[in-house]
Amino acid sequence: MKLFLIASIALLLFACKKPNPQLGTPPTAADAAFSATPSVANVNVIELTASNPNVLCLWDLGNGMKAQGTHTIATYPYAGTYTIKLTVFNNGGSRSTTQDVVIAQDDYSLLNNPIYTMLTGGASGLGYKTWVIDSMNAGHMGVGPDPVSASGNIPEWWSAGPNDKAGAGLYDDRYVFHLGAFKFDMLNHGDVYVHNGLAALFPGSFQNLGDYTAPYTNQMNESWNLVEDLDTTITISNNAFIGFYTGVKTYRILSITDTSLFLQYSHYNGGLKWYLRLVPE
Repeated sequence: MKLFLIASIALLLFACKKPNPQLGTPPTAADAAFSATPSVANVNVIELTASNPNVLCLWDLGNGMKAQGTHTIATYPYAGTYTIKLTVFNNGGSRSTTQDVVIAQDDYSLLNNPIYTMLTGGASGLGYKTWVIDSMNAGHMGVGPDPVSASGNIPEWWSAGPNDKAGAGLYDDRYVFHLGAFKFDMLNHGDVYVHNGLAALFPGSFQNLGDYTAPYTNQMNESWNLVEDLDTTITISNNAFIGFYTGVKTYRILSITDTSLFLQYSHYNGGLKWYLRLVPE
């Protein structure tokens, strides 16, 4: 799995830049510097911003959660000292820096976030919820342009019909969001469905229904991180992901209720927006 993660990072890096036979200069400590600022609304919510926007940024938030991107938001309902680690990558290598953030008091109200409740069932429920792809209904999966056209955030180029991808290794997958420690479990019953351009990253994959089915193990005890900003997003940690794999693990929430989760996400090589609709098991 480590090889898969490294290969994915390399693919993301070189998808955005022309290959260069010469390695570049590794990132410096300044490239890996970041700010950690309590939000105006709540001191238990920390806004994290990398100093250099031109490198790939991967965050370990110190609470079991991971994130990526130049800017992210970390939520800490419980008091304690959390070590936040930022690792940046360019075509010359990587560099990491850390900062300790001290959260003085518990704030259980942060667990009452409406999205947390809809996603996990909330503190008054089981503390977790299992989601599956809404395969019985049309539009459970699709693709459109990136940037989106005047038609908006819809899969205008292709939209799956009921059970269009039956047998691809997609419909039997389970995605479990836990409220405690923001844990995430990916139960895939031995295989996943991946874009044809990424098949080489999955040994043993084979062509199936236009893309590739690949052997894969369950990804347990990973984490999910919610960022509520101009776009509300969920990022899944390490080698776990949701649905059809396109090389990314950050998903924009277009809509969410207790019974439906509609996601939009990008393509590893740009130019496409993918769509996925899930329902509780």
